[in-house]
Amino acid sequence: MKHILLFAVLCTMPFLSAAPATFRPKVSVEKVENFDFTTGIDHPAWNKCKSYDLMAIVRECKDINTAPREKGSAKLLYDDKYFYVRADFCDSDIMTTATENGGHFYLQGDLVEVFLKPANANYYWEIYGTPNKLNTRFYFTSRSTVGTPSSFTHQDTGIKVASKIYGTLNYPGDKDKGMVILVAIPIAELNRPHTDKDHPAGTVPFAPGHEWRMLIARYNYSRYLDETDYSSFPQILMSYHALEYFAELELLK
Repeated sequence: MKHILLFAVLCTMPFLSAAPATFRPKVSVEKVENFDFTTGIDHPAWNKCKSYDLMAIVRECKDINTAPREKGSAKLLYDDKYFYVRADFCDSDIMTTATENGGHFYLQGDLVEVFLKPANANYYWEIYGTPNKLNTRFYFTSRSTVGTPSSFTHQDTGIKVASKIYGTLNYPGDKDKGMVILVAIPIAELNRPHTDKDHPAGTVPFAPGHEWRMLIARYNYSRYLDETDYSSFPQILMSYHALEYFAELELLK
């Protein structure tokens, strides 16, 4: 969850005004067949996927188009049941203190965050995956509700997380190489019924032909860094809840 209080500076205004045309890439996601999650990290379909590099969060002019101190990338696939996000992270010190699903893991160590939102509706999801295979699912009826107690209610909706670590988890005595985190988000959750009271416009199907937005974000904690390293795809201005910068998501048939 992105809860860093950062103040806007004048030099970021061109970035803000150009967001729809310049900083909102379009991401096309291929449909995969016979995806077995237990071996999903090594599925050959990933070899054909486009890789999207994470960039440092923009806090001042020099950050625009700047890579994070430890690089990361993401790939995407989907099938009839799940939307899959594979995150490949260079990481010198892989760590987390998270012990059970449903936590605010951004306060507890390394993680990948997945944000998904219909293009023309206010509601959206924020989903976490950790190197020790835990998950959290937060759901917001709109950005204005972020921070309310109800918005931080985790529900077990069948999200799955796998990981592969190149190093040692939670051991600061060595230097790690990196990790892969795979998050599987049930499409049934993204298509779940909403009450008319909460969603007068109805539910937007997570399916080809419907406009959605997405963001992949990272918190990187390390004994080798002087501060937490924040990065995302697409590159974003000051907050992971800057919905205006989310990428356009296209599910291919």
